[in-house]
Amino acid sequence: MKYFLPLFSSLFFIAACTQKSTENIIIKHDVLTECNIAIQNAVVVDRVPPPVASRRYYYAGVAAYESLVPFSQEFISLSGQLIDLKELPKPDTSLRYCLDLVALCAHTYTSQKLVFQEDSIVNFRQRKLDFYKRSLPSKTFYNSIAYGDSVGAAIVKWAKTDNYGKTRGTDFYLVKQGDGKWEPTLPEFGDALEPNWFKLRTAVVPTAASITIPKPEPFNKDKNSRFYKLAKQVYDQNKNQDSSYLDIAKYWDDNPNSTIHYGHATIGVLRISPPGHWLSIFSNVAKQKKYDLFKSAEGIARLSAVIYDAFIICWDTKYKTEYVRPETVIRKYIDSSWTPAIQTPPFPEYPSAHSVVSSSSATLLTSMFGEYAFTDSTQMEFGLGARSFKNFREAANEACMSRLYGGIHFIDGIENGKLMGNMLGEYHLKHVKTRK
Repeated sequence: MKYFLPLFSSLFFIAACTQKSTENIIIKHDVLTECNIAIQNAVVVDRVPPPVASRRYYYAGVAAYESLVPFSQEFISLSGQLIDLKELPKPDTSLRYCLDLVALCAHTYTSQKLVFQEDSIVNFRQRKLDFYKRSLPSKTFYNSIAYGDSVGAAIVKWAKTDNYGKTRGTDFYLVKQGDGKWEPTLPEFGDALEPNWFKLRTAVVPTAASITIPKPEPFNKDKNSRFYKLAKQVYDQNKNQDSSYLDIAKYWDDNPNSTIHYGHATIGVLRISPPGHWLSIFSNVAKQKKYDLFKSAEGIARLSAVIYDAFIICWDTKYKTEYVRPETVIRKYIDSSWTPAIQTPPFPEYPSAHSVVSSSSATLLTSMFGEYAFTDSTQMEFGLGARSFKNFREAANEACMSRLYGGIHFIDGIENGKLMGNMLGEYHLKHVKTRK
């Protein structure tokens, strides 16, 4: 078995040399799945919050897709469709390229500029380059790197204009006083996370406030009020639910900033985030459906764009409403010793971000794959097993309801989060075109 790769590389090199000098080639149609895993690993280790993770996936995914568009008669560029994305470098048609190497380089050039632990992407890229160098004629190898990197460099330059840099170091948030307003929760009592995220440039929707939902239920501690009943629903669900609901809550937790406490020691838990979870679902299904390089790049770019927009519009509503979390209400007015099944993240409740992300993702994936039954094995490496679903909408609905089972969202935040996500997904389908 250890002799297979060199033999394959030698045979491929011989075959490649017999092709026309300007005929482009593809070795690995699934290389972007490997790129997705590489950036996912960097996100997990960096422990960045989900909105920040979505930005990394977005730019890297767009870079890979745009690097391939000039080589296709079917797919069209996202320049002029994604906000502020201008025309990108074009390949020299007199040269020969390995297209999967082009996409790899565009993706990794971009992602290594966006992560904290740059070495993880650099090392992954180098391992892949070593493989391609053994497998390709020298000119094809270097032509592909140069062009892929040129697209990546252009995408990185574009990314620097999205207002992200201006929001760094400006994350101070003054907690508002009064019942019904968000306040930090156990166990960390952490500061508000990314309170200025809604100021970032969107991907497709015109502004962060482009998609609106009904206002949340007004605070009322009267036991006969609807607000109190919403809080009691969360309390009763968590108090009486069986282990199957807890399993769902943990499976979709996707909180990369959660912690475990042992005495005075605080240990960060490594977990995937919602963007990585849904992109992994896409990659697994695309592999089952035998998607080629171009279709995979298209799906990753479109899905990462809708997820990126999802966090921006969701964060806009979260920090406008500044809505209280169930944990705060329940501990004050129902049971002072109560804790949710999963850790409450440090930002306002309304709406549920996972509901927005999951519903917009399911809308987009259904348009790509239809009513496709699949098994999600994304969480296997985190010891949470796999779950099977009849379709993407069923998976999204379970992800949404997991927030009630976990005790971190009211049902209104979940249902209206689904509404926001569905509207966002439909907006992207209407306004983004990737095929001629």
